Amino acid sequence: MKRQKRSYRIFIIVLLAVFALMALMPFVYLVVASLVEDMSQVFKNGLALDITPDMLGTGNYRMLVTEQHGVFFRWFWNSVVVTAMFTVLSLATSSMVGYAVSVYRFRGRKIYIIMIMSTMMIPVEILMLPLYREMLSFRLLNTYLGVVLPFADSSFAIYFFMQYAASLPRELVDAARVDGCGEFAIFLKIMGPLMIPAFGSMGILQAMTAWNDFLWPLIVMSTNENFTLTVGLQTYLSPYGNNYNMLFAGAVISVIPLMILFLCNQNAFISGIMAGSVKG
Repeated sequence: MKRQKRSYRIFIIVLLAVFALMALMPFVYLVVASLVEDMSQVFKNGLALDITPDMLGTGNYRMLVTEQHGVFFRWFWNSVVVTAMFTVLSLATSSMVGYAVSVYRFRGRKIYIIMIMSTMMIPVEILMLPLYREMLSFRLLNTYLGVVLPFADSSFAIYFFMQYAASLPRELVDAARVDGCGEFAIFLKIMGPLMIPAFGSMGILQAMTAWNDFLWPLIVMSTNENFTLTVGLQTYLSPYGNNYNMLFAGAVISVIPLMILFLCNQNAFISGIMAGSVKG
């Protein structure tokens, strides 16, 4: 029996290692390709895999940070600001709404839940035109707020916090009320700290959403200096020529912040996801 369990465990580890290698191969190839200064060698006969060490160098990265007067750093900074604003605002509003709908019992509560869930079935593309007209009327085009505000309230995030808040002990809320604590203070001082794993996991997901978003920033931002990183990198591809050297190098750099965010917050991410899944 022990030998069978050990063989099964080895099989699972090998299988997971194979899947992990398959998932990492595209990124590894992107990193290697970003070091090739002669892109004709990369696309020779399709995506060539016969890359030798003598083809590699750091010229693409030097060209990326020096050309166009450092506009890449401006794009990078824009993405950092948009991601930070979007994540903080989304976590603040979604957590309060999800907590309130889950903990409190009020008239029309089920209708609110149905409305929240129904918005998840609406394609984002349908909302682009009315949202653009709304941002135009508010004079928020080509601004950070114009990118952040329309999608800061996520129905998925609200539902996630609803599920997590439902697993918290209601006795803490009753005890705090007996001690004279207000409802907002209960959330900030008692229930909010208990939801830190949920904040950690949803913070990573929302940051990834904001960082990788392309379509809405492309619509809202109109000047090169205000582009986010995803929109800015797209300008290296044009009908007049494709600059894959800087595109590949920029794509590699764009992944680094998300990797750092996940590695620094992976414990909260895993515990928050597991808690939500168990409750669901």
